[in-house]
Amino acid sequence: MQNLRLYSTISKSLIPETHTKKLAVLIEWCKIIHGCIEAGQIEDAKIFLEQAIQEAEMPSRE
Repeated sequence: MQNLRLYSTISKSLIPETHTKKLAVLIEWCKIIHGCIEAGQIEDAKIFLEQAIQEAEMPSRE
C-alpha cells in the first residue's frame, strides 16, 4: 500500500475553492495519520483519524 497514489482526473478549476481548501486540510490530516502509522503509533493514528472524519463531515463555513 505504500506505493499507492491516487490522482484526480478532475481539473482543479472545476472544484469550488471551499472544497479545495477542505481537501488540502484533509490531505494534511492524512499525512499526520500516515506518519503515526509508519511510526507504529496506532492509537494516535486512530485519534487523528477520528478528528479528520469529524472535520470532513462538517459543512463548509463559506
